[in-house]
Amino acid sequence: MAEQDLAREMLALHLRLDALRHDQQQHIQFEAAYAGRNPVVLDRYEDFFTGLDDMQDDRMEFAEGIELAELHDRLNELQQARVEEQQRGHEQGMGY
Repeated sequence: MAEQDLAREMLALHLRLDALRHDQQQHIQFEAAYAGRNPVVLDRYEDFFTGLDDMQDDRMEFAEGIELAELHDRLNELQQARVEEQQRGHEQGMGY
């Protein structure tokens, strides 16, 4: 009798383990489809982040372009101020 009870408990345990394994496999397959392991999902995932990276790169290039233009304008202003200062110094020197 004890052997039959033990056999039933072992059978029940195996059935529960099989059910848990089956549930885990379904969970893994579900995650895989949304985690980028599915080729279609992976392509969409990569396309999205490639587009996002491209947008960020464009923003950085635009910001760098603005900064470079501002630096160029500031350099021109400094050069113009230097030329004007030299002209004033030359004119004052001639006046003495």
